[in-house]
Parts: sequence; C-alpha cells; structure tokens
Amino acid sequence: MRAMDTWERLKFGVAIAGTALTFLVLHWTADLVYPASYAAKPGYKVPGVGEPIVDLAALQRSWPAGLGEQGGRASVRDYMSNIKEASVPRSAEAPVVAAAPTPHLDLATLLAMADVDKGRQTARVCMSCHTFDQGGQDRIGPALWGVVGRGVAARKTFAYSSAFTAQGGDWTYERLDRWLANPAKAVPGTKMAFAGLRKDEDRANVIAFLSTLSASRVPFPKAKSVSTTGEPLQSPSAGRG
Repeated sequence: MRAMDTWERLKFGVAIAGTALTFLVLHWTADLVYPASYAAKPGYKVPGVGEPIVDLAALQRSWPAGLGEQGGRASVRDYMSNIKEASVPRSAEAPVVAAAPTPHLDLATLLAMADVDKGRQTARVCMSCHTFDQGGQDRIGPALWGVVGRGVAARKTFAYSSAFTAQGGDWTYERLDRWLANPAKAVPGTKMAFAGLRKDEDRANVIAFLSTLSASRVPFPKAKSVSTTGEPLQSPSAGRG
C-alpha cells in the first residue's frame, strides 16, 4: 500500500511538472509568433496631446514579473530602443546646483595643514630602503635623517647613480614634492623603483614628517593660497604632530 502511495504521488508530480512546462512553451511560442510591437513614430499627431509618459518607477517595481504579461518583453524592448529620446521631468523642489570648484592648495598651505603622524605611517613603505633615525646607516637608498635642506647627492657614504650626481642643488620642500610625486620624471635615469605618491595631501604629510628628521627644522614656506571663503590662509612654521 505504501509503495502504491509513492507511485501515485510520483505520477501526480510528473503530471503537474509536464503541465507547467507545456504552458511555458506555449507562452514563449505565442510571444514569438504574435509579438507585440509599437510604432517608432505615431501615425498622426493630435494637436494639444503629447505622448504618454513612461512610469519608470512602476516599470522597475514590476521587473521582472512584468515580462510575464502579454507583450511585456516587447514593451520593454521597444522602450529601451527609444530611451535616448525620452525626457524625464525634473522636480521643481530639487534644482540642480553646480558644485563649487575646489580651490587649489599650494604646497606651503598643504604643509601648514599636514599631519606628521599620517606622514610617518605613509613613509613606512620607505623603511625597506632607507633609515630615518639620527646616525642611521645607508641601505639600498641613503639615510634620510636631515634630508630637508641637504644636498641632493651630498652623503659621502652612499654611491649615488650618475643621474643623481648630475643634479646638484639641495632638497628643498618643492623639490621633495616633485620627487615624491614621480621620481622617474623628477630625476630621469634614477634607479629608485618607486611609482610615487599621487595625492597632494599624502606627499605633504610625508614631507612634514621628513622635516622632523633634523636637529633644527627648516621652516615651511609661506602659504599663498586662499580659503574657500576668500580669506587668506596663515601658514604656521610647522605642521601638526
């Protein structure tokens, strides 16, 4: 008796599945044979009557259930083919406001606002090639204690590349900024494999940290930028930290 019940249930299940499959095939075939379509342009235009506005919210809510309705797939296809020509009215309560341009901050202003602690964290990537402590030894790169204001190739204990020895001059704040932004561009032919720091704030933080690696810090340059309110920004002699 139990085996009979199982067999009867299996037959009912197969019958229901077959019916559902047949319905889906017929529905799909009907859409192919009798597709619903919409004219790309109206046959005639009635004066004073505009084209109906497509309810995008309703279309989104019904997705994808709306595709199961008669002509649903064709409706979506025809609408998507002409969506570039549709216009969406803007709400009068939400006018479009252009964002105010961000004022450009010069290096002196960035240094005045720099965070030494963040610069120390960012500069950790340099520790595999450089030392930061006073009296530190050269590694793959020269020791960086006292680098701000030092000659570009001034350490006698380090063998600089010919690209560096040909540079001359000192490591000013501006020169350090150009170097950290793109070493290969700042000193063509350098052997330093470092892509650079693209964000102005990151470079300023690192440079502010490097300025602390000295017994007597080199003062930051005077800021020339203005704030978003148009007021001049004052540049303190050292960054935070």
